[in-house]
Order: sequence, then structure tokens, then C-alpha cells
Amino acid sequence: MSDPAPSEPLQANKLAEFELDLLRQEYFFLQTTIEDYNKQIWIIKALGITGTGAAIALALQQGQSFIILVGCALPIFFWILESQWKHFQRGFYPRVAEIERILLETCKFRGPAIFSGWSRSLKRNANAKQSGYIREGLLNPSVFVSYVLELTFLLMVWKFVPLH
Repeated sequence: MSDPAPSEPLQANKLAEFELDLLRQEYFFLQTTIEDYNKQIWIIKALGITGTGAAIALALQQGQSFIILVGCALPIFFWILESQWKHFQRGFYPRVAEIERILLETCKFRGPAIFSGWSRSLKRNANAKQSGYIREGLLNPSVFVSYVLELTFLLMVWKFVPLH
């Protein structure tokens, strides 16, 4: 009859390695997903700016100032769209921070620390005190600044460029 005791630590070690591998896979999947959201957000921004430019060009070509006012809907539409994407993206941040915390505290690893390094340098928190669509999306400075500038520019053109 064999002694079952030596296999238990081996099984526990394999289970720990398996769990660590799952955490690693999840971590890099989440980081890739966050980056994919960033790529989509840049496309949304580019489309918004292109639409604003097209509205200005059309208004100047046609000599109609009301086209500029109608064109103000474009940045608002893209602002709302981008804010939804940013809000969804921020949903992944707490889990990334949790995985980094597990690797740091439980496994005594020094990395990966992509999110914690980024949040430390930008003084951001994974779990915002006030979270939600309005704060994380619409009023997120990385989202709204470009659209406020676009709207301001459109209104300045409407007000100061002589059109019919």
C-alpha cells in the first residue's frame, strides 16, 4: 500500500500553478480588451472631428449658417457614444487592479503592474468614489474636452463667420 501524503502537496502545487496561469491569462485578456476599447474610442473621436469639419465645410460652401447649428448635433452624438464606450471600458479596471493586488500580496510578485503604475502616475483610482455613466463617461475629462472644443469652435464659426 502506498502513502497518499506525498501526492497532496504536488496536487496543491499544480492547482496553485493552474490558478496563477488563469490569473495571468485573465490579466492580459483584460489589458487587451481595455486597449481595444481605446482603439475604438480614437475612431469615435476621429469621426466626430471629421463630422465637425464636414459641417463647417458644407456651411461655408453653401453659405448657410443654419448648417453649423445642425452640425452641433454631431459632436453631441459622438460625445454620448464615446462616453458609453469609456463607461464600459472602466468596468474592467477594478478586476485588473484586483489581479495586480493578488499577484503583489499573495504571490509577492512585483509585476505585472500596468494598471497600478498608470493609475499612480495619473493619480487615478480603480474604484471611483462616485461611479456611473455620468461621471465615468460624459464628464470624464478624456472624453468631453474634445467635444466641448468642437462645439465651441462650431458656435464661434456660426457667430463670427458671415454666412446667410
